[in-house]
Amino acid sequence: MKLGKLTKYAFVRRLTTILTFFAVCIIVLVTDRNYNRKDFCQEYEIQDAAVLNRMVKADFPEISSAKQHFQHFDVNEEIMNPLPIPYKYMLGYRPSSKRFLSIGISSIKRKSHNYLIDTIKTIFSVSNARELEEMLLVVYLANTDPSDNKETAKQIGEIFRPQVDAGNLIVICSSMKNYPTLEGLKRNFDDPEEKVKFRSKQNVDYAFLANFCAPLSEYYLMLEDDVVCAANFLTGIKKSFQNIDISWTTISYSKLGYLGKLFHAEDLPKLARFLLMFYDEMPGDWLLEQFYKSKTQKEMIHVTPTLFQHVGSLSSFQSLKIKPMQPEVPEVSTNKANKDALPPASCFTTLEVHEQYEPGHICSSSGQFFWGKNVQAGSTFIVVFKSPINISNISIDTGSPEHPDDILHSGHVQFGRMKTMESNTCQMYNNLGPFNKGRFELTNMDQVTGHRVECIKILVTAPQNEWLIIRYVKF
Repeated sequence: MKLGKLTKYAFVRRLTTILTFFAVCIIVLVTDRNYNRKDFCQEYEIQDAAVLNRMVKADFPEISSAKQHFQHFDVNEEIMNPLPIPYKYMLGYRPSSKRFLSIGISSIKRKSHNYLIDTIKTIFSVSNARELEEMLLVVYLANTDPSDNKETAKQIGEIFRPQVDAGNLIVICSSMKNYPTLEGLKRNFDDPEEKVKFRSKQNVDYAFLANFCAPLSEYYLMLEDDVVCAANFLTGIKKSFQNIDISWTTISYSKLGYLGKLFHAEDLPKLARFLLMFYDEMPGDWLLEQFYKSKTQKEMIHVTPTLFQHVGSLSSFQSLKIKPMQPEVPEVSTNKANKDALPPASCFTTLEVHEQYEPGHICSSSGQFFWGKNVQAGSTFIVVFKSPINISNISIDTGSPEHPDDILHSGHVQFGRMKTMESNTCQMYNNLGPFNKGRFELTNMDQVTGHRVECIKILVTAPQNEWLIIRYVKF
């Protein structure tokens, strides 16, 4: 009986010891976990990474992974450098050294017209050899269908192989898998859902393009895929710097959309992040305005005359027709044909004159042209000679290589006699003949007129949406 009591006592004592042991273990475990959590929060006080890993790795693998990331965090690498977006080179290669200027064009396929090829042509054709050495054109193909990207890249490669081989042209794309969602976006400004989707994707397109170009040059020029460029535009950009004595984020060489906006390449990672953060909030040109204002540039710096002209009449949004709008005027090539002045004369017009492109250019040796708008039936352009002259041959040309649609589509040429008292027209006119595709030419004119004339009139016979350029009147 005594032995049984002892045995029962020993059993209870052992059980108590075991329970106490487990209780202590639980307390130690909880304390150890709390210590690890506290220690992780005070990570910068721990000098030995191996000690930290041993403390945390077993019970908190997700913290261990984050700790390893924070230990290698660098603000320049993580925030200020370009984003690690995957790109595919379709044509060309990354240059070994920085250029002065990289030009970025984002493009998608339109259903009935391809402006991109013409835009690439104008960039290279108006630049001399020295300028080409300082620039790099990057075309970002942003079609949602990869086959469209391949088709466009193939076409570019066939036409511009010398420029690709010379390192002046790169064509890239990226997968739509890398894009943020384009479905169910907020319909700000009551825009239709498809328009919101289109402009949001466009913002991402330009973000990806800017991000790619960040390390390629000192400056970055944002263009659209349906433009013509002024002759030697790169030299024009350099010259414009001489007149800008303030710190700047963006300079505009055109007032339209994404067209002709210049940035410091070092700002492109910020710009890319900015466009991506607000890609679904508003149109891209509004975001560009907010970007330079966020960097304390009070207002856009516009350089005139503009160097880039939008020419496309078919929008990339659902291939919609674009209504004619007031164009901006690039420094188009000098009008060599009009450098030889007419006989002493004055020029007058009933057309609305665009900016500095006065009718007097046609009557002088300035080498410039006349540009008028609001072209209606009955509109006139008249050359009034100081003294009556004999004319044997006459040649009149309208439109220009940069603006081939701004020709006189329907009109006649007339000669006149008997100047009015105001000497701005004649009282009597006779027809010489109609324009043909924007041109008028007549030889042996004196056989038609019979004797001296005092006026030459260009008469519009039908209204047109396009504006009218008169390049020259030659005798």
